[in-house]
Amino acid sequence: MVRVKSPREITRRYVIGCLLAFMRGEKNLNWIVGVIRASGLRKEDFRDVVSVVRASYVNKPRFQQLENACKQLGFL
Repeated sequence: MVRVKSPREITRRYVIGCLLAFMRGEKNLNWIVGVIRASGLRKEDFRDVVSVVRASYVNKPRFQQLENACKQLGFL
């Protein structure tokens, strides 16, 4: 039997991948903010997604930039 992922899980994984692309410098802040807005993730889900990325990138300037933008926009 094949397990089908829920739309919520697919969206979470997509946003994690996008956050990692931003952290690696492949995309800019405006792009990742647009991805987060378009994803429609609830605050609780977005906090969980950010915690996955936070573990590896908490001391990086790009993470601080992302966190500040998300707080200003009400994502966190």
